[in-house]
Amino acid sequence: MAKSGWKNHAYELFKKKTGKEVDLTETVEHAEKSVMEKAANKWLQVKWQLSMTINISWGEEVAGYADIIDTPSIPDCNIFQPGGILDIRIRFFNLTSSDDGVTDFRCAFLKFGSVQTDGPFDLCFMTGRVSPFHDISTLKEFTYALEDGKQGLKQWALKEPFNYYALVDGLRKLPDACTSLDYNSYITYSVTDDKNERHLFRFRLVGEGDHDKAKLTLEEQAKPWDVGRPDVELPSGNYLADKLLSVSRSTCYLKLQTQVRNVGVDGLKDSWKNPCIAWDEEECPWSDLANIALTQRIPKDAAERAHYSFSTLPEGVAIATMDGMESYADLVVALEKVLTSSTRTKIPDDPLLTNPEPEMTTYLISIETGYHMYAGTNATVEVILIGTYGRTPKLILDKNIHTDFNRASKGSYYIQAPAVGEIKLVKIYPHRGTMFTEWYMRSMVIFDLEGRKVYDFPCYSWITTEITLLKGQVTFAHKETDPDLLLTRRKLLAEKRKMIPWCIRDGLPSRVGYLKYKDLPRDLQFPKQREWEKKLILVETAVKLKLHRFMTMFDPFDSFRDFLAMTKVLEISDIATAITDRKNWKRDEEFGREMLAGFHPLLIRRCSHPLESFPVTDEMLKHSLDRGKTLHEEMEAGHVYILDYSVMEGVPRRSDSNPKYLANPLCMLYVKNNGRLVPIAIQLEQRPGKDNPIWTSSDRKIDWLFAKMWVKSADTHMHCLSSHLFRAHFVTEALAISTMRNLPSVHPVFKLLIPHLNCTIAVNTTGIEVLLQGEDSIFQKLLAVSGSELDFIRSAYRSFHWDDMNIPKDLAKRGVEDPDLLPRYWYRDDSLMLWESILEFVSRVMNIFYSTDDDVRADEELQHWMKENRERALPQWNGRDNGVPGNIENLSQLNEILTMIIFSASCFHAAINFGQIDYYAFGPNYPGSMKQPPPTTKGVTNMETILKTLPTKADQALSIAFAYYLSSYSKEEVKIEI
Repeated sequence: MAKSGWKNHAYELFKKKTGKEVDLTETVEHAEKSVMEKAANKWLQVKWQLSMTINISWGEEVAGYADIIDTPSIPDCNIFQPGGILDIRIRFFNLTSSDDGVTDFRCAFLKFGSVQTDGPFDLCFMTGRVSPFHDISTLKEFTYALEDGKQGLKQWALKEPFNYYALVDGLRKLPDACTSLDYNSYITYSVTDDKNERHLFRFRLVGEGDHDKAKLTLEEQAKPWDVGRPDVELPSGNYLADKLLSVSRSTCYLKLQTQVRNVGVDGLKDSWKNPCIAWDEEECPWSDLANIALTQRIPKDAAERAHYSFSTLPEGVAIATMDGMESYADLVVALEKVLTSSTRTKIPDDPLLTNPEPEMTTYLISIETGYHMYAGTNATVEVILIGTYGRTPKLILDKNIHTDFNRASKGSYYIQAPAVGEIKLVKIYPHRGTMFTEWYMRSMVIFDLEGRKVYDFPCYSWITTEITLLKGQVTFAHKETDPDLLLTRRKLLAEKRKMIPWCIRDGLPSRVGYLKYKDLPRDLQFPKQREWEKKLILVETAVKLKLHRFMTMFDPFDSFRDFLAMTKVLEISDIATAITDRKNWKRDEEFGREMLAGFHPLLIRRCSHPLESFPVTDEMLKHSLDRGKTLHEEMEAGHVYILDYSVMEGVPRRSDSNPKYLANPLCMLYVKNNGRLVPIAIQLEQRPGKDNPIWTSSDRKIDWLFAKMWVKSADTHMHCLSSHLFRAHFVTEALAISTMRNLPSVHPVFKLLIPHLNCTIAVNTTGIEVLLQGEDSIFQKLLAVSGSELDFIRSAYRSFHWDDMNIPKDLAKRGVEDPDLLPRYWYRDDSLMLWESILEFVSRVMNIFYSTDDDVRADEELQHWMKENRERALPQWNGRDNGVPGNIENLSQLNEILTMIIFSASCFHAAINFGQIDYYAFGPNYPGSMKQPPPTTKGVTNMETILKTLPTKADQALSIAFAYYLSSYSKEEVKIEI
């Protein structure tokens, strides 16, 4: 029957029963003009006035998830984030009877959140489109009618036509299930959006199946107070409760819908706020807000302890109440308190109405804490096990006269609890009110001693609040059939995205949205306090090396021997010894070796044709080319290479009272007939000119040596800012953030990558504080571009391409892949061996989980991860395509991408990081910023000029301390075994 027909039929029946004419307009006005009784403590007053015992059936309470749609129609509300997943609990119950087979008002309480206490937003629902009461007086009449049974309901219904309609419209016969009904919330909520426009909204729950099956027939509407239990044989008095026992085996679904009404300039009307008046559905249509999946039955004792508060509201949301009247939510609270107290005092006599005791089992729960500082706790830990048959109540893990959760320890607990079938999830609750409630858990292992099964739940997280754990085995979202696991997985990802926000930076890789290390979530911080965190890196390292006495010496060195003497504070390696032995560092062959096998062997590329910006002639090189060929012929033969530092051009240098200088050189190298690589021409700036000569090995030795120093100074800056900070750290951090935000812990790609990406965010956040921020930052002291470091990195990012991380493609792009043309390029040879080993390992692992290319394309989480890598982690800048793919087409491409990330985070970083001290220890070999501008004329350089230009004693001491610290292995460092 149509809605309007239903309502008219109810009023016609009322007229027939009472003989009274009915004016629907007057009825509405009467409902609007009722006056609310005032009371300081509303629910206590009502409870005292009613003083009755209604036999309420509180039915069953179930838990599940609300999956918010991507475009909710509800105005801005912080709880309903588009695409979010929310924990929910729903309590289904009858209003008057403990026998759910009896025709009754069916009710539902919905709580957002999984806690028993007040949630952020609790909603109450009842069958029927209008409320049977709207003030204290009508609430009293309604509850008295419920107490008096059929006769009381009849008198109440015939008193007012509205009462009759509410009774007919709200009663429901035995449905197929609680979740097959529709439920309405009569509270009107109000919110003001960011445009200062006010909106009203209401909620309803829409069940699956035949919604009208449980409604009263036309014949039953004639005597709605007479409808009782159906004349059918039911298995028990808790028929609907038994239906919900199988929630987790065959998930139940509901839709949460809203009606939204915009408040215009005329303001609110009381009829819009009146719970006894339904909104016109053509004027205010219902729209979906969330899909609700009910997956777990909550144990009865836990359900009885749950508290619902309908007046606790999200920020910005208010209840719209009729003028001069009490909030309808207060009336619901009053009714709920009366019903709750009645429920807890009355015990049904019929054994059919009592739930049977659940089957019990013994669980052995073993927990391992972390080795981190403060990883233990003296708090009581509670857990809930969730399985295919439901969930346990909270289980307390505690031993008498025993310290349970010490740091780096294991504890085991035998627990008697209801059998929940196959365990799917574990919820952990830290107990508040004691010291050291925050603790770190490595893993939990659960033994079902009766079922003889073992369940592994890795955690590797700080427990600071309620946390949900998934089982350790690898699973895919698109293959997951259990909605409990699927929605939990999505919810955990949504929480991670909220915990790890992006900070998008113009022209730079994106990084985590926290400025300070102390602001990072606990799981993103270091496992234990480190020197960078304490900001004592320079002082402690300098003291350790006995360099602190040089830190305030800002005068230049007197000779190269003084530089050499400062290196004696170190345990000199064989490489460092070879560099300084017999002044080897001055030789051209050593310069070439360092560009191939030093700590920065990344810039060299083949020069196949003359460069307009670097007009080197055959005449200049007549003593350098030893094969008797012209320069062009040598280029074509693949014997000429180039170092190009043009990326630094235009980046501001430090120009205050203590200016620092940096050239933008071009350096040409040549593979001699004996296979040795040597520099043959250097131009210190990018644009040729009279004041920018080309230096060659035919020049004075001191001029040529000085030109090579300027190239090394530029290489220092490229190494520190471009290759190390940008490529090895910023790019890796962006990929780490994307991995943590988009891949759950049970995804095989997450499991494969996370050991290589762990602590990257912490390292970078502390590193930025120490290296870049403030006058005391390290780069401010060491580099010539202090204050412009990010400009330098922006310039490097403009030339970055995704294939730069792919070793075979990068080598081919630079033209250095052929060992016959460029021998002794150990970085190339070692990198290719490591690359192939990692690729083979990655391929074997991924082949376990992805059988075909279709499997890769069907993995939505993986595809979203790659999309975010392109759009958020490493975004394009000014329309330039940097080659980052937006999706993954096949298994081969996936293996290649994973190899790129692992190699970059491990091998690449190791190659450019751990050898720094061997080359930076002796200042003239690899100086940082210079104290004098580059030479513009040949024949004027002398030793005094060089010493005044090289770093001061304080700068060199700082450089040694910093390089020593970075080159040292951390205790947590794990080596890749090939």
